[in-house]
Amino acid sequence: MRGIMVVATIGLMTACSPAEQEPTQREQIGQQWKYEGDAGAKPKVAYIGSTNSVSTMTAPDSFSVLLVQPMKEGGAEVTVKLVGAPFTCDLSNCSVTAVTGDGKTHEWKGRMTENKDGIEVLPASKAYEAIQDSETLKVNLVVGPKDATFPFAFNVAGLKLD
Repeated sequence: MRGIMVVATIGLMTACSPAEQEPTQREQIGQQWKYEGDAGAKPKVAYIGSTNSVSTMTAPDSFSVLLVQPMKEGGAEVTVKLVGAPFTCDLSNCSVTAVTGDGKTHEWKGRMTENKDGIEVLPASKAYEAIQDSETLKVNLVVGPKDATFPFAFNVAGLKLD
């Protein structure tokens, strides 16, 4: 009888234990550069997630992602996305402020992405050059009501598009 009780108890504990959880989107993206593209060829895109997240009304861990896509003519296009919260910008003047590790402030202008979750930075804003020349970067994004702005931090050192 005692053996049956032990087996029944283990069965109940197993049935009540939480199932293995898949990694969150933030964990999958990570905080180091990841690359996508054909094996052996130059990457088609590089991306990195912010080292911090903020709690918003729509998600407990809203975070930001930088995407860098090489251009045929050289350089790269940069997109700043917000994950977990709605991205907002003035459509007549869509821009974000970034601060590089040397303390310099940069205003990156661009247009809202098709999914309305970020900004495609215009090459003239020199966002790619700022990322290449810095080890850290903070991008200030408006999150939530009352235009609350939060800095999302990135460790951008080590980007390799060659």
